[in-house]
Amino acid sequence: MSTSTLSLFGRAYALTVTSRNGQKKKLSCEAWEPEALRVTFDVLETTLPAQMWFADITIYNVNEAEMLDCLWNASWIELEAGFQKGPNKSSLIWGGPVLQVMFDRENVVDFKITFNSIGGVQFWQDNFINASNGAMSSQYQIVSNMITQTHGNVKDNIGPVAAEKLKAKQYPRGRTLFGSTAKYLAQIAQDNGLSQWIAQNQAYMSELDSGVNMTPAITYGPPFPPGYKSTASEKNVTRSILGVPKMFQYGTIFTVLLDPRLAVVVPPLLVRLDKTVITQFKLIPLVNLPVALDQNLNLIAAQVRHYGDTRGNDWCTEVTGYTRGYAQKLLLQVLNAGK
Repeated sequence: MSTSTLSLFGRAYALTVTSRNGQKKKLSCEAWEPEALRVTFDVLETTLPAQMWFADITIYNVNEAEMLDCLWNASWIELEAGFQKGPNKSSLIWGGPVLQVMFDRENVVDFKITFNSIGGVQFWQDNFINASNGAMSSQYQIVSNMITQTHGNVKDNIGPVAAEKLKAKQYPRGRTLFGSTAKYLAQIAQDNGLSQWIAQNQAYMSELDSGVNMTPAITYGPPFPPGYKSTASEKNVTRSILGVPKMFQYGTIFTVLLDPRLAVVVPPLLVRLDKTVITQFKLIPLVNLPVALDQNLNLIAAQVRHYGDTRGNDWCTEVTGYTRGYAQKLLLQVLNAGK
């Protein structure tokens, strides 16, 4: 008999694939345990334009009819993951187009198919703009017009600070846009020092620092030692840190039990580490020194990686957190390096 009093107990997940004809099919979920099929996944979201959002999702031993349907007809995939109760309750961690479906056989008897999904890949490939904008049109109007003319019902999600920047820049003469929508969005974002990406049918554009809520959205801490009596101020801390967070040149990388609340959003998510030991950055003389951490251990969630195995130990979220006040400087370094 279990005597655990942890509120986080019981993994929850659901994998749904949409075919080209629009038919949705749930391939596996925790409700069917122990008959549920094994699923593994690795999902990456990032604010930096140097990398694309992606998800590698594998399912084992699907029946022959469903396997053939997935191999030839899968167009969209959605993955929900988390826990059955508690603050980390299961919700959507990925929804994106299927670029490729790969078949393999493991350990002789296990058949598996892997979905290679890349966020916004259809947007980058298919959307072509041919439109004119009148004199004194702002960059904000141009971006909004481009998004409304794209395929797939894409919506724009522009951060408040980014929106003010775009509205402030007007073109005295009319402009005609002819070519790749992705190219024009990237140019406008770079012109304003903004990060820009496409995810779940929304076009995002944001700064990495300004506009962030000063109050952390989520606070994490390590599990309490046996016999520890928590105070009232510690009740809202999610005690799910795994291992020891590690400092790197721009902030801290830490891992927690899989938490779908962690996502790359607009404005960027601010998280805090509570009473947490952090492994220090290894210093090397005459090499770039690390940026000093925020005294309250507040971090901007600039990159989020969800990974797990429904039949294994992995069920985690890894966060690359940038020190507040430095995230925007790092973005500008990346953008300037690409010029």
